[in-house]
Amino acid sequence: MRLSNKPISRTSTAVARRRFVHAGLFATGLLLVAGAGAMAQSVETRHWHGVSANTRQTEHVVAGTLGEWRSLWSRVGLPPPDMFEPGRMNAVGIFLGRRNGEGYSVNVISTSRRRDRIVIVFEERMPAEVMLAQRTTSRPVSGGTALAPGSSVAGATGFAPPGGPPPAATSLPPPSRPVGQPTSPWAIVLIHRADLPVSVEQRLFR
Repeated sequence: MRLSNKPISRTSTAVARRRFVHAGLFATGLLLVAGAGAMAQSVETRHWHGVSANTRQTEHVVAGTLGEWRSLWSRVGLPPPDMFEPGRMNAVGIFLGRRNGEGYSVNVISTSRRRDRIVIVFEERMPAEVMLAQRTTSRPVSGGTALAPGSSVAGATGFAPPGGPPPAATSLPPPSRPVGQPTSPWAIVLIHRADLPVSVEQRLFR
Protein backbone atom coordinates (compact mmCIF):
# COMPACT_ATOMS: atom_id res chain seq x y z
CA MET A 1 0.00 0.00 0.00
CA ARG A 2 1.33 3.42 -0.95
CA LEU A 3 0.92 6.37 1.35
CA SER A 4 0.51 9.70 -0.33
CA ASN A 5 2.86 12.47 0.70
CA LYS A 6 0.70 15.18 -0.90
CA PRO A 7 0.34 18.06 1.57
CA ILE A 8 -3.13 19.14 2.69
CA SER A 9 -4.14 22.58 1.48
CA ARG A 10 -4.18 25.18 4.26
CA THR A 11 -6.74 27.20 2.31
CA SER A 12 -9.30 24.40 2.35
CA THR A 13 -8.72 23.89 6.10
CA ALA A 14 -9.27 27.60 6.81
CA VAL A 15 -12.49 27.60 4.77
CA ALA A 16 -13.78 24.61 6.68
CA ARG A 17 -12.99 26.33 9.96
CA ARG A 18 -14.81 29.48 8.82
CA ARG A 19 -17.86 27.47 7.85
CA PHE A 20 -17.82 25.75 11.23
CA VAL A 21 -17.64 29.09 13.08
CA HIS A 22 -20.46 30.58 11.00
CA ALA A 23 -22.62 27.53 11.59
CA GLY A 24 -21.93 27.75 15.32
CA LEU A 25 -22.84 31.44 15.45
CA PHE A 26 -26.04 30.78 13.50
CA ALA A 27 -27.05 27.98 15.87
CA THR A 28 -26.32 30.19 18.87
CA GLY A 29 -28.51 32.93 17.39
CA LEU A 30 -31.37 30.49 16.93
CA LEU A 31 -31.06 29.37 20.55
CA LEU A 32 -31.11 32.96 21.79
CA VAL A 33 -34.20 33.77 19.75
CA ALA A 34 -35.93 30.61 20.93
CA GLY A 35 -35.00 31.35 24.53
CA ALA A 36 -36.34 34.90 24.34
CA GLY A 37 -39.58 33.61 22.85
CA ALA A 38 -39.95 31.09 25.66
CA MET A 39 -39.42 33.77 28.30
CA ALA A 40 -42.14 36.15 27.06
CA GLN A 41 -44.84 35.09 24.61
CA SER A 42 -47.79 37.34 23.88
CA VAL A 43 -51.21 35.97 24.83
CA GLU A 44 -54.50 36.67 23.06
CA THR A 45 -56.72 38.89 25.21
CA ARG A 46 -59.58 41.36 25.12
CA HIS A 47 -59.83 44.48 27.32
CA TRP A 48 -62.58 46.67 28.71
CA HIS A 49 -62.03 49.93 30.58
CA GLY A 50 -64.08 52.36 32.64
CA VAL A 51 -63.96 54.93 35.45
CA SER A 52 -67.04 54.17 37.55
CA ALA A 53 -66.62 50.83 39.33
CA ASN A 54 -68.90 50.08 42.25
CA THR A 55 -65.96 48.96 44.37
CA ARG A 56 -64.06 51.72 46.17
CA GLN A 57 -60.95 49.79 47.17
CA THR A 58 -57.87 48.84 45.20
CA GLU A 59 -57.89 45.15 44.28
CA HIS A 60 -57.21 42.56 41.61
CA VAL A 61 -59.83 39.86 41.05
CA VAL A 62 -59.50 36.74 38.89
CA ALA A 63 -62.47 34.86 37.42
CA GLY A 64 -62.29 31.25 36.28
CA THR A 65 -65.97 30.26 36.29
CA LEU A 66 -69.09 31.70 34.70
CA GLY A 67 -70.37 32.81 38.11
CA GLU A 68 -67.09 34.61 38.84
CA TRP A 69 -67.21 36.24 35.39
CA ARG A 70 -70.66 37.63 36.14
CA SER A 71 -69.57 38.74 39.61
CA LEU A 72 -66.62 40.54 38.05
CA TRP A 73 -68.92 42.61 35.87
CA SER A 74 -71.31 43.29 38.71
CA ARG A 75 -68.47 45.26 40.31
CA VAL A 76 -68.68 47.78 37.46
CA GLY A 77 -72.46 47.75 37.14
CA LEU A 78 -72.52 46.34 33.60
CA PRO A 79 -73.95 43.14 32.09
CA PRO A 80 -71.23 40.58 31.32
CA PRO A 81 -70.47 40.00 27.62
CA ASP A 82 -71.62 36.57 26.49
CA MET A 83 -68.21 35.26 25.47
CA PHE A 84 -66.66 33.63 28.54
CA GLU A 85 -65.80 29.93 28.14
CA PRO A 86 -65.14 28.21 31.50
CA GLY A 87 -62.13 25.90 31.39
CA ARG A 88 -60.72 27.65 28.33
CA MET A 89 -60.50 31.25 29.55
CA ASN A 90 -59.59 33.30 32.60
CA ALA A 91 -60.44 36.92 33.34
CA VAL A 92 -58.82 39.47 35.64
CA GLY A 93 -60.38 42.64 37.00
CA ILE A 94 -58.06 45.51 37.93
CA PHE A 95 -59.68 48.08 40.21
CA LEU A 96 -57.77 51.19 41.26
CA GLY A 97 -60.27 52.21 43.93
CA ARG A 98 -61.63 55.67 44.59
CA ARG A 99 -59.81 58.60 43.04
CA ASN A 100 -60.73 62.15 44.03
CA GLY A 101 -61.14 63.50 40.53
CA GLU A 102 -61.14 62.84 36.82
CA GLY A 103 -58.24 61.98 34.55
CA TYR A 104 -57.41 58.60 36.12
CA SER A 105 -57.56 55.34 34.19
CA VAL A 106 -56.10 51.82 33.90
CA ASN A 107 -53.82 51.21 30.94
CA VAL A 108 -53.09 47.53 30.24
CA ILE A 109 -49.59 47.48 28.76
CA SER A 110 -49.15 43.79 27.97
CA THR A 111 -50.33 40.27 28.67
CA SER A 112 -47.71 37.61 28.08
CA ARG A 113 -46.53 34.20 29.15
CA ARG A 114 -43.38 34.15 31.26
CA ARG A 115 -42.19 30.62 31.84
CA ASP A 116 -44.94 28.95 33.89
CA ARG A 117 -47.47 31.78 34.27
CA ILE A 118 -49.43 34.53 32.53
CA VAL A 119 -48.36 38.04 33.53
CA ILE A 120 -50.52 41.13 33.05
CA VAL A 121 -48.63 44.43 33.21
CA PHE A 122 -50.60 47.65 33.68
CA GLU A 123 -50.08 51.25 34.71
CA GLU A 124 -52.26 53.91 36.27
CA ARG A 125 -52.71 57.00 34.20
CA MET A 126 -53.39 60.21 36.08
CA PRO A 127 -53.52 63.98 35.60
CA ALA A 128 -50.18 65.50 34.62
CA GLU A 129 -49.87 67.69 37.72
CA VAL A 130 -50.54 64.75 40.05
CA MET A 131 -47.92 62.61 38.30
CA LEU A 132 -45.41 65.44 38.53
CA ALA A 133 -46.09 65.84 42.26
CA GLN A 134 -45.57 62.11 42.84
CA ARG A 135 -42.29 62.11 40.92
CA THR A 136 -40.93 64.93 43.08
CA THR A 137 -42.03 63.40 46.41
CA SER A 138 -41.36 59.67 46.02
CA ARG A 139 -39.76 56.98 43.88
CA PRO A 140 -41.91 53.83 44.22
CA VAL A 141 -40.74 50.47 42.98
CA SER A 142 -42.96 48.28 40.85
CA GLY A 143 -44.05 44.88 42.10
CA GLY A 144 -46.40 42.05 41.30
CA THR A 145 -48.90 39.71 42.88
CA ALA A 146 -49.97 36.19 41.95
CA LEU A 147 -53.67 35.38 41.66
CA ALA A 148 -55.59 32.14 41.97
CA PRO A 149 -58.99 31.57 40.31
CA GLY A 150 -61.78 33.04 42.41
CA SER A 151 -59.41 35.15 44.50
CA SER A 152 -58.92 38.86 44.93
CA VAL A 153 -56.03 40.88 46.30
CA ALA A 154 -56.54 44.25 47.90
CA GLY A 155 -53.79 46.76 48.52
CA ALA A 156 -52.37 50.22 47.99
CA THR A 157 -51.20 51.77 44.74
CA GLY A 158 -48.27 49.37 44.39
CA PHE A 159 -48.22 45.65 45.04
CA ALA A 160 -45.39 43.91 46.87
CA PRO A 161 -44.05 40.53 45.70
CA PRO A 162 -45.46 37.49 47.54
CA GLY A 163 -43.90 37.23 51.00
CA GLY A 164 -42.52 40.78 50.89
CA PRO A 165 -43.53 43.83 52.92
CA PRO A 166 -46.41 45.96 51.57
CA PRO A 167 -45.39 49.21 49.86
CA ALA A 168 -45.82 52.46 51.73
CA ALA A 169 -48.76 54.62 50.74
CA THR A 170 -47.92 57.95 49.18
CA SER A 171 -49.68 61.12 50.30
CA LEU A 172 -50.35 63.52 47.44
CA PRO A 173 -50.41 67.32 47.61
CA PRO A 174 -53.68 68.95 46.54
CA PRO A 175 -53.92 69.56 42.78
CA SER A 176 -53.73 73.06 41.41
CA ARG A 177 -57.12 72.95 39.66
CA PRO A 178 -60.62 71.60 40.37
CA VAL A 179 -60.58 67.83 40.05
CA GLY A 180 -64.25 67.21 39.24
CA GLN A 181 -66.30 64.26 40.42
CA PRO A 182 -64.66 61.28 42.16
CA THR A 183 -63.99 58.28 39.95
CA SER A 184 -63.14 54.60 40.41
CA PRO A 185 -61.12 53.41 37.37
CA TRP A 186 -61.18 49.78 36.33
CA ALA A 187 -60.15 47.37 33.58
CA ILE A 188 -61.22 43.80 32.84
CA VAL A 189 -58.90 41.53 30.84
CA LEU A 190 -60.25 38.37 29.20
CA ILE A 191 -57.43 35.84 28.67
CA HIS A 192 -57.97 33.24 25.97
CA ARG A 193 -56.38 30.41 27.93
CA ALA A 194 -56.80 28.87 31.38
CA ASP A 195 -53.92 26.40 31.71
CA LEU A 196 -51.54 28.66 33.65
CA PRO A 197 -51.75 30.77 36.83
CA VAL A 198 -52.07 34.54 36.46
CA SER A 199 -49.98 37.31 38.00
CA VAL A 200 -50.56 41.06 37.86
CA GLU A 201 -47.76 43.63 37.84
CA GLN A 202 -48.11 47.39 38.06
CA ARG A 203 -45.56 49.51 36.25
CA LEU A 204 -44.79 52.59 38.31
CA PHE A 205 -42.93 55.71 37.31
CA ARG A 206 -39.34 56.22 38.43
